Amino acid sequence: MRGVFAALPVADAAQILVNLGLIHRENEWQPYWHAWLDWMREQGWRRFGLYVWDQGPGLPGDWNGRLAPAFELIFHFNRKARKPNKIVPCKWAGHVNDTHGGIRHKDGHVGEWTHAGQGVQDTRIPDNVIRITRHKARGIETEHPAVFPVALPEFVMRAYSNEREIVYEPFAGSGTSIIAAERTGRRMRAIELAPEYVDVALRRWRNLFPDQPVKLDGEGQTFEAVARQRGVAIPSDG
Repeated sequence: MRGVFAALPVADAAQILVNLGLIHRENEWQPYWHAWLDWMREQGWRRFGLYVWDQGPGLPGDWNGRLAPAFELIFHFNRKARKPNKIVPCKWAGHVNDTHGGIRHKDGHVGEWTHAGQGVQDTRIPDNVIRITRHKARGIETEHPAVFPVALPEFVMRAYSNEREIVYEPFAGSGTSIIAAERTGRRMRAIELAPEYVDVALRRWRNLFPDQPVKLDGEGQTFEAVARQRGVAIPSDG
């Protein structure tokens, strides 16, 4: 983690969001991130936010007396704050604030500073509990041990970036963040060291976006050339 984050190709305005889950050793959960968090602060990255990814129903199984796991954490670092985009539709959009929503005084009325008499905004800032059901891998995705739902990086990108802005993913894995960037109109730059996962990411991309060519930066090779070198079968249907 230190090796990756010591050389982040980002400006001071960047927002860094990292998903980590719990690890247990000898029947205790381990705060394995402590040394890394302290190191991040030493590099000037503030512990700006801490969010919970609510994954839906707990995973079935025997968890040695613990409740079934149903969440992971998302650590948010920055050097400069950036306001999140309002991406969550409001329940009372279009209604007037003195009848629906707003922060009320003890006597029940909505104060002027909460826009009494104004229409409720169409969208709002997301909660710090991100409610996205965990992913069930299928097909090609089963070749990676921890595929997360495309909706998770989509959510993060929509909240903290705008269309055509660059998003950097230093742990590309099976290419989930790359797919999310394409769906949200962001420009993705991604790195993955394991060749077998690069293969998975390329195949997922080819299946989802068959009309778009694929090149690996630094090598300039097409998907087909890389596939031939590694002995990866190219589906006849793309």
